[in-house]
Order: sequence, then C-alpha cells, then structure tokens
Amino acid sequence: MAVNKTPFVWSSRKNSQPAMFRGLVQAGATAAIKCGELCVFNETSGYWVPINAVADGGIYRLAMAAEEVKASDPYGIADQSRYIDMYALAPEDVFEFELAAAAGAAIGDLYTLTATTTQVLTATTNGFNAVAKVVGFGHYPTQTDTTIRSVSHAQFSFLPYCTEFGHMLSEIARPRRMVISTAASLTLLAEQCFGSLILTTAAATITLPAVQLGMDITVQTSAHAVSVDPNGSDRIILDGTALDDGDKVTNASGAGDTIQLVAESASGWTNLHRVGTWTDGS
Repeated sequence: MAVNKTPFVWSSRKNSQPAMFRGLVQAGATAAIKCGELCVFNETSGYWVPINAVADGGIYRLAMAAEEVKASDPYGIADQSRYIDMYALAPEDVFEFELAAAAGAAIGDLYTLTATTTQVLTATTNGFNAVAKVVGFGHYPTQTDTTIRSVSHAQFSFLPYCTEFGHMLSEIARPRRMVISTAASLTLLAEQCFGSLILTTAAATITLPAVQLGMDITVQTSAHAVSVDPNGSDRIILDGTALDDGDKVTNASGAGDTIQLVAESASGWTNLHRVGTWTDGS
C-alpha cells in the first residue's frame, strides 16, 4: 500500500532544486494519489494516475507526485480534479527507493517497476523495461575491501526515455546515429549498438555483444557476403522464425543487402527490416 513520503534526495542542477511541473489529476475518489507515488500519464483519460503494471516500461511517461490527492478531507468534502506539483524525473535528480529484494546495488545497475506497488523498484535482466539506474554509493566500502554492502533502499536517477522530462526535452533521449565503416570483420562494443549503421566494404563477420535494452543496429553490405553473429546465448528472429541461440545470419552477397536488428527481449534480437536474402548461417 502506498504511503506519503518524499523520496527526493538531491539534484546536481545549479539551484539544487528538482525539475517540477504541474500535472492534471482526477478527483481523489477516482484516483487517490500519495505523495511519492510513481505516476504515468493516461493518454485516454488525459490525467496522471498511479502506475499499476510493469509491462511496456519503456513507453511510460513517468512522473512522481509531490503532494497527496485524497479521496476526501476529514469533513467528507471530495478532493476534485486539479493540478498538483509533480517531479518530472530529470536525470540530474536523485531519489531513494525501496528495493523489491535487498542487494549490493552497484552504480549503474538498472531497475524496473514493481507489480502492485508504486514505490518499490525491481532489478531487471539486461536492462529490459528499465526505468532507473543506481547512482548512490553510500553503501560502498571505504577501505580496501571491494564487497558492496547489501541494502534494502538505494538512490536512483530515472532514464529520460521513459519520463515526462524526457518527453518534454526529447533530444535528451534521442542520441545521434553512429556510422561505422569497415573492410574487415568487427566485434562491436555494447555502446556501438544503439542506433548504429554498420557499412561493410568487404566480406566480414560482424560480432554482436550480449543483447541489452534499446540496442538497434543496421548492417548494409556491398556485393559480398557478410554475417551478423550474435552472442552465444542470444538468438535472432529472422522473418518471424527464431533461430538457435548463437546462430548468425548471412546474406547472399547482393549489392546493398541490408538487415536491421533490434533487441526484442533479454533472449535476443529480431529483424525489423531487411533488403536482399538473409539466411541462417548457423
């Protein structure tokens, strides 16, 4: 059950104040909100409401209530639809959240929403459906020991692609495309796989890192054979058919052959678009 609390900790913004806005909420009898609850913008109703699911975390416009919306006051007068103060969840702003399971939360660890509660975050595999990352380090060892202390609460900043702040300033969440040209086989780093275009000018094998949330690469070839080889524990769904884990896809040496692979889940990739013939290269 949600309780009133203020999870804001600090901000690196010059004035040290969090990014705020006024959000429209329903009457409290329809959707009561506690201070500190994560909320999502309901496109159908046009109101901010408490989140109620973890699916499709990446499409949420998340914000956090900075004040309470009661069903009614002590005199029974209903709290009507109105605008309230809300945290926009800018990446410079840090908040403390309870963890669904105590852990040695390391800086950069990714967390997602938690089913049935709006004030707890859950560790996520490979970043899928992640909404926030750990930024606090008060539980780190200060001496020569390297063991990070297990904690039940951690400090987070939210990822802009799924926040109201990110939607208001979309360029923050939309990086420029990286273009890599190669005449030889290439092993890509994780940071090279987010919206990248790989241009091959000779026969080559493009080796992919372990799949992560948001990865999206396009490989285009000249008139030569190119293979795209996933991590051994990842599979590629090619034209709707899931290949075996670790199986690469190979083109038929056509000029301009192109394949776009998008991280579909923690299990691997799916081809979103292709030009030419691409087959299971095993």
